[in-house]
Amino acid sequence: MSTAASPSSSSVTERFIETVGPIVVKEVRQGLRARVFAIFFGTLLVACLSMALIALAEAQDSVGSTFGKDFFGAYLTALGGICFFVIPFVAFRSMARELEDETWVLLTLTGLGPSAITRGKWTSAMSQALLFASACAPFVLFTYFLNGIDLVQIVTALVLAAAYCSFLTGLALAIATQAHSKLGRTVATFVVIGLLGMATIGGVAFAWVIAEEGRRLTNNDAFRNFTIGLAIFVSLFTWLVLEGSAAGLALPSQPASRGPRVAFTIISLLGLAFGLVLFVIQKGGENDAMGGQIVTCLFLTGCGVFCISERDGWPLQANSGGWLRAGAMRSFLLVLGLLAASTLLWGFLMMKARGGTHFSADKPMRALVGAFIYPAMYLSLGAIFGRVTPLRRLGEPVASRVGFILAVVLGVLFSVLLSFLVDGRPDGKITNALNPLVGMVNFVDRSSRDLDVALMAAVTVGLLCIVSALFVLAYRDRERTT
Repeated sequence: MSTAASPSSSSVTERFIETVGPIVVKEVRQGLRARVFAIFFGTLLVACLSMALIALAEAQDSVGSTFGKDFFGAYLTALGGICFFVIPFVAFRSMARELEDETWVLLTLTGLGPSAITRGKWTSAMSQALLFASACAPFVLFTYFLNGIDLVQIVTALVLAAAYCSFLTGLALAIATQAHSKLGRTVATFVVIGLLGMATIGGVAFAWVIAEEGRRLTNNDAFRNFTIGLAIFVSLFTWLVLEGSAAGLALPSQPASRGPRVAFTIISLLGLAFGLVLFVIQKGGENDAMGGQIVTCLFLTGCGVFCISERDGWPLQANSGGWLRAGAMRSFLLVLGLLAASTLLWGFLMMKARGGTHFSADKPMRALVGAFIYPAMYLSLGAIFGRVTPLRRLGEPVASRVGFILAVVLGVLFSVLLSFLVDGRPDGKITNALNPLVGMVNFVDRSSRDLDVALMAAVTVGLLCIVSALFVLAYRDRERTT
C-alpha cells in the first residue's frame, strides 16, 4: 500500500510546485527554516499570550468594561512591527543576497524571468506574513469580546494592514534590485531601514486611530470611501513596484519597459478616473480641483524620475513593441502625456466648478499650471544633466536620478539666494519663479500681478527645457539604436 501511494503523493507534490512556482517553494522553505522566523514567531506568540492573560484578568475584575480597543491597538502594534518592518526587510536582504552572490543570473538561465523571481520573493514574504497573521488572529478576535470594538473595525484594520504589508514588501524588493554595486547596496540598506521605520510608525499610528475612533469613523461616508480607495490604490502600487523591481533585475539584453509602463499608465488613468468620480459625487470646488492636480502631479513626478533614468535606445534586432519598447525618450513622453492629461482634466473640473468655461489667471489656475510645469521642467533638466554633463559617467539609471536631485537642489538654493539679494526675503515672487518649492507655494497661497509674470517665466523656461530634453533623448535614442 505504501509503495502504491508514494507515486501519487509525489505527483501531487510536483503539480503543486509547478502551480505555485519553484522559486516560491524554495523561498518559503528557506524562510521557515531561518532563525529570524523562529525568533519573531515565538516572540509574537509570547507577547500576544501575555496580553491576552492581562486582558482576561482585567475583564474579570471590571465587569462591563470596554477596553477591547486598547488591546486591539496593542495587538496591531505587535503584528505591525513584524509585517511592516521585519518581513519587508527580510525580503530586501533575500533579494540583496541574490545580487551579491549573482545567483539570480543562474535562476534566469533556468528559464525563470525577472518577473517570476520577483513574484516568488514577494509571494514567499507574504506567505510568512500570513502565518504571523494567522497566529495573531485568535487574539485579535478575542478583543471583540472585550467590548469597545466591532467587527467592521477589525476587518477594516486587517485589510488595510495586509495591503500595506504587501506594498512595503514590494517596495523593499524594488529598492534591492536598484543597487548593483557594493556601495549601492550599503546605501540601499540604510534607505530601507529608514523608510520601513517611518512606514511602521505611520502604519501603527493609523492602526491606533482605527482602534480608538474606528467605530465613529466607519459610520462616516467620507472615511469609508477613503479606506476603500486607499486599499485599492495601495494594492495597485504594489503591482507597480513589483514591475519596477522586475525591471531592475532584468539583464541588459532583456526589454524591461513594458511591465512598468503598463502599470504606471493604468494606475495613473485609474487615479484620474477615481478623482473625477469623487469630484462629481462630492460636488467639489476650485480648491478640490487644485488639490487633485497637485497630488496627481506629485505622483507622476515620483514615477517620472525612474522614467527619465531608463537606458537610451535598444538593439535594432529587439526594437519592437511600438511605444512600449525600451528607451528613455518614450518613457519621458509618457510622463509628459500623463501630466498634460491631468492638467486638462483638473482644469476642466475647475472651470466647471466656477459655473463657466472661461479661463482667468487667478490663484487656482496659476497653481494648476505650476503643478504641471515644475515637474516637466525639472524632469527635463534631470534627463539633460544625466546625459550631457560629467554625470553621464555614472551611467543610467544613476546619472539621471542624481541629475534630477541636483537640478532641484540648485533650483531651490539659487532662487532663495537671489530672492534674499533682490527682495531681502526668501519668498520673493518673481525671483522664485523657477523655484519648485517656494514658487509653487506662492502660486497656491498668494495673489498678485507679479505672480503672472513669474508664471510666464516658469512656463517659458519649462517649455525650453522640455524641447531640449526631447532633442537630447531623441539624439541618444538614434545613437544607441543600432
